Amino acid sequence: MTLTVLVERVDDHTYRAETSQPVSLCAEGSTRDEAVRRLRELAVQRLSGGEVLEIRIPEVPGRDAWSTFAGIWKDHPDFDALLENIADCRREVDAREWQR
Repeated sequence: MTLTVLVERVDDHTYRAETSQPVSLCAEGSTRDEAVRRLRELAVQRLSGGEVLEIRIPEVPGRDAWSTFAGIWKDHPDFDALLENIADCRREVDAREWQR
């Protein structure tokens, strides 16, 4: 099994190694290699005690998962500014692509 791991420096004396798939794991060490080694050991321990499965969760009939959020920004005072910000960003990206 291959896991994607984020390794980052926490401070001058600590590194953190984290992964989120298939299980959330985090380990720290005084060096990058030590943090990764500890994460590897933790992963072996966690994954050897169980099994990784894929399950399908049935949809609730007649209900769209996103409908709960429909209209939540309707009367928000910053909504128009947000839409304008998105449009400005899109125009900038489009202009850069035309310059290539």
